[in-house]
Order: sequence, then structure tokens, then C-alpha cells
Amino acid sequence: MLSKYFQVKTKSKKFDDDLLWSMGEIKGKKVLLYGAGEGFVELNKRYFFNDVLNIVAIADKKFEHECECGCGHSGCCCGHEHKAEEKYETQYFEGIRAIAPSDIPNEDYDVLLITNERPQPILNYVFNELNIEGKDVRTVFNEEIPDEQPNLLYLYNFKFDKTLPKLVKKLEGKSVVIYGAGVFFEIIKKYFDLSGLNIIGVSDRRFEGHEENEEFLGYKTYAPSEIKELNPDYVLVATKFYINIIEDLYYDTLKGSKIKIKPLMKKPFWTLVKEIWG
Repeated sequence: MLSKYFQVKTKSKKFDDDLLWSMGEIKGKKVLLYGAGEGFVELNKRYFFNDVLNIVAIADKKFEHECECGCGHSGCCCGHEHKAEEKYETQYFEGIRAIAPSDIPNEDYDVLLITNERPQPILNYVFNELNIEGKDVRTVFNEEIPDEQPNLLYLYNFKFDKTLPKLVKKLEGKSVVIYGAGVFFEIIKKYFDLSGLNIIGVSDRRFEGHEENEEFLGYKTYAPSEIKELNPDYVLVATKFYINIIEDLYYDTLKGSKIKIKPLMKKPFWTLVKEIWG
């Protein structure tokens, strides 16, 4: 089953533009693919890798084979010299010759294209264990924001896609300041529609001493000490863990004001209890 991250990420125009641009660059070169899962099958339906690229093989751990000399290793990595009759039958996946990752150094290719949605472990394997050098190594899934995948999955795990429309409806006509200008809010802004919220600015401690008319993600920035003067109807805390921040805003920064404070992403009560008490 395709992950939520795959479904959301591959629908973006930037993903489409980046992949088509990369495919155009490597067209005509000998390409070795890495990653033969359900995600690749779906991508192949959309982008026709077989037809557009000169693919020499596709590598994946599921194509690893047991060494027939009885050493217990995979991919003939034991150094045993196999006889001709011991060679393994060629496998194919989506019409592409399939190989074990350990066989990559033996292949003749120009570009290694990693199609997995989590490419970093594969990059580590390719560079640190296979010691691949002098090759053009590319990834289909590129994180523009640090920890993009786990944070996006975290948001969907707590059904942010369902609770956001309800919040928008509840705060219709109300002015909002977002508190928290970190990676978490960047991901929310990138993948979710916040246009229904009347956001008049973003506040964060790092905006203390900010320049006039400075912006963050298209919103005007404010120091926490400036929120009272703005006097929004709501401050929405856009951080992953927000209990301590809400307490600080309520008992210190916004003390004495009528500004309401809420988390942008709602969590179940018992989840919050576990986070507080560990």
C-alpha cells in the first residue's frame, strides 16, 4: 500500500517538474535504478521510465540471492569462484533486468537513480558500503524541508487534514497570529491550505529585533512581545509539541490579554498526557 507521504508528495507540481527535468537531463545515458517497490510501479505508470530512459537494470534487496557455495552470504559476496553452471537465472521486474544491490559495482552505468521515498539509508549504503565513486547519483524523492517525511506523516497520523477545515470554519472572520516559525510550520504551509485562516502574521522568538516588513513564508514577522499590540483574536501555536509554549504565552507573554490561544494541530488528551509525563 502506498504511503500517505508518497501520495501527497507525488501530487505536487514541484515533484513533477523536478522529476521530468531530471529525466530529461539523463535521457540517453545508461541508468541503473534502485528501488523496486509498489512506489516504483506507480511512478513507472506515470513517467514511463522504460520508454524514456536507457535503463540497464533495477536493483532491490528483494533480488538478493543465496550464495550456492553454502557460505550463507547473499549476492556471491564471499569471494567464492562459481562455476558457469552455478550462475543465477536472470530476473525481471516491470520488464527491467533485476539485480541485487550488492551487484551494482559490477554494472556498466552512468547514473544511479534512487526511486525510494526514503533515499537516505540507500545513499549511505551506496557510498559507505559499496564505495560508489565517480557516478551521477540522483534521488526521485528530495526533501526541501528537513524531516519532511516524518513530520508530514505525523500530521496525517493526528488527522490534521480533517481537523484543519473544522478549525478554519470555527475561526471564520477572526484574526490569527501563528506562533512558531520552524520546520513544522513550513511543512504545514507547503502541504495544506491555510488560505481560509485570516493570518495577520507569524511570531517566534527568533524574530526579536526583526527588520521592518520582514516576512516568513509570505507572512509578516513579529516578536512575541509584539503580539499584544497586534491584538489578534487568536494565537495558533504551530509546533509539534505545544503544551509548554501555550502555558508560557498564557501566563507570561500574553498575560492579562483577551487573546485566545490554541494549538494549530489538535492531539488527543491521552497523547498530551504521555508527552507531559513521558
